[in-house]
Order: sequence, then C-alpha cells, then structure tokens
Amino acid sequence: MNNKSQAKKSGILLLYLAVTLVLCGLSLYLANAIPQGATVSGAPSVDTGPNTTPDSRTDDGGEIITLVLDLEQQNDAWKAYVGNVTGTYVLKSSNNFSIYEWPIGTSVDGEVYISRNDSLNFSSGAITCATLTEMSADNTFFGLSSTATDNVNGTFNATNHSALVVGENNLGENTCYAIALWVNDTVQTPSPSAVFQEVALHDGINMVYTSIINNNRVGFDNTTTYDFQAIIPENRSGTGTQYFFYLELGT
Repeated sequence: MNNKSQAKKSGILLLYLAVTLVLCGLSLYLANAIPQGATVSGAPSVDTGPNTTPDSRTDDGGEIITLVLDLEQQNDAWKAYVGNVTGTYVLKSSNNFSIYEWPIGTSVDGEVYISRNDSLNFSSGAITCATLTEMSADNTFFGLSSTATDNVNGTFNATNHSALVVGENNLGENTCYAIALWVNDTVQTPSPSAVFQEVALHDGINMVYTSIINNNRVGFDNTTTYDFQAIIPENRSGTGTQYFFYLELGT
C-alpha cells in the first residue's frame, strides 16, 4: 500500500472518529435535556390568609333572631405555590463544569413539576396522565374523603388543557385531568388557551402536579406578575408534607 492511499484511509478514519465523537456528545446533551431538580432561591414569602373581623348584633331579650352566617375558610387540605422562573441553558459536565452557557432571555416557557418523589424519571413512558384511581390514592394518603368536593378528584375535574412535552413524553391536548387557576380573584374556565394551567400527571408511584409556565402574567391577586401558579394537596392535621420541585425550560 502506497503512502498516499494510507494517508487517505487514515484521514477517513479520523473524520469518522471526529463525527462519532460529535454525535456522541450531541446524544449526551440531548439525553440530559430533560427536567432537572430546581433550586428554590431566596426566602419565599408565606401568606396564611386574612384574619376576618367578626360581625356583631345587639338584640333585645325575648326575640328570635334568624341569621345567615357566611365564612370563607382557608382550606388547609391544599397549599399554593406561585412564583417566577430563572435559569440558563448550559453545556455542562456531570461534575458541574460548563463549556458554554446561554442566558434564558426575557421570555420563558416550559413546566414546573411538583411531586413527593425526589428522583422522578422523565424517560419515555415513565410519566403519564393521572387516572381517577391514582388521584384517589392521593386522597387516601392525605386523608381526604372520597365524597369531599375539595379532594383531588373533585379539584382536577376537567380535561381541558394545552399539549405539553414532559421530558421524553408527549401528552396531547385535552388528554389529562387539569384545572386553570384563578386570575384577578376570578375563576377561569379550563381550556387550552387559559393561563396558569395545572395538569395532573403520575410517575407510576406518585402524583406529579404540573404547572405550565406562562411568562410574566398577572396572577391571582392582579397586582403581581408570575410565571407559574400551582396548588397541591396537604395533610390537614399533620406537619407539612415534603414536595420536590423540578423544572423544564422550553426553547
């Protein structure tokens, strides 16, 4: 074999190896472009609701007074998380060394995932729409009556939401149980066009409460803009349940 032929074959081999390495690197990057554990930064503010002042009456003895008493009672079977999303796009090794990073920009989309599972698997087929049976299991876990209007099934009682990509899972429009959280103290009709949609998903073991990010939108109180709003169930009589937060940024 002459030197020219040998050099040509060596060049082809080097080109093949280079392309292989690039593709492997790209595959690793794509494989890791899945939801990751989110960092809760700063000191979150906590609002426990209003303290209402009782009404009173001064009636004379010997009278029968018929009253209608009304109360908006804080529901301690649920808690809400609202807030904003920050982040960067990175090419980073497993030991946290970046080769390059990109700013997220002024507009963000994606999903916030809240679950009692501290190691969610987002591979294909691992995340599905929650069934009525799976939501009922959360009722049992938190001691919520099966007939209560505020149990998980009674809350996530619509099937109107936009399509979403959850890691390697594509979930079509209007396929899961979902709600649309309130805006300006006003109820929203669940629909694919509603803001602050929350979708009930499941990983085969635990519920995954999923808030679809809406960039910088006026929220429930009409005075603050948020990227997400979510409500999740809680134990009425026990200490707070530990939930883990995951974040998936859109591109």
